[in-house]
Amino acid sequence: MARGDKYIELKRYLQRSTLPIITLSFKDIEQIIGDTLPKSAYDHAEAWWANDYTHSQAIAWIDAGYETDYVTDIYENEKVTFVKR
Repeated sequence: MARGDKYIELKRYLQRSTLPIITLSFKDIEQIIGDTLPKSAYDHAEAWWANDYTHSQAIAWIDAGYETDYVTDIYENEKVTFVKR
């Protein structure tokens, strides 16, 4: 599997959107990608959801033209907000 392939459906989902801000629950994202998120997405959320192009998951949203934001929501509600760049 090439880097970021697990998250290709998330990339496609974001690319199809015209919304400037999208908030998705972790469960929503799991449905979109058709797989569960790794434990680290929950346990180390701030680092895992960082806009770091060296992480395969971040390739999906960065290549789709989004960045993650509102990291406090990640811990409290298991949601992530993507903001169009």
